[in-house]
Amino acid sequence: MTELRDDVFATEQASPGPPTSEERLLRAATTLFSDKGFEATRTRDISTTAGMSPSAMYVHFPSKEDLLFQLVRRSNERALALVLSAVAPFTDPIDRLRALVREFSIMHARNFRRARIAQYESRHLSPEHRETVAETRLQIRVAAMREVQNGLDQGVFLIPDPRVAVLAIMSLAVDICRWYSPDGEFTPEELGDINADLVLRILHAPGY
Repeated sequence: MTELRDDVFATEQASPGPPTSEERLLRAATTLFSDKGFEATRTRDISTTAGMSPSAMYVHFPSKEDLLFQLVRRSNERALALVLSAVAPFTDPIDRLRALVREFSIMHARNFRRARIAQYESRHLSPEHRETVAETRLQIRVAAMREVQNGLDQGVFLIPDPRVAVLAIMSLAVDICRWYSPDGEFTPEELGDINADLVLRILHAPGY
């Protein structure tokens, strides 16, 4: 299986030419926070991995926590944009929800390191930064709830409580980043299709 590259710019456009110092620090922090955890990573580790002097990080980020915040914030904002864009081409509730679940799952596989940080290291954020991240996460849940409710309103989905489906969407996709490996059994696309089918079965969608 072809190895998938995961870093802070895996699915967004980096600046032209060689990476900037800020990009190098973000990439180094992505690997270290994901593999070692936030607390076990020293600022010196980040700068050294980025090929920079020990104090170089503070030129771009006032603290290690702020660097973590930038990673988590970008990850959640990217997830929100993806959820909204995934459903845009479709009108049928089944097609819209399938696209949402599929793309949300693929994102957590392709960018497993960044997703792992966003899910499991965000507890180290300051209260102010946690609040900012929580607002974006709420928008993601609201977007998913809107799609499920739309299917219920049209009589396409048959489930007593739409919150169950939204929990399934979030849990199935998010959990991928905890165990996913590029050398594993499934490709991101295969996982996206599997999760989409599972969610539609939970919703008792026609044909599922």
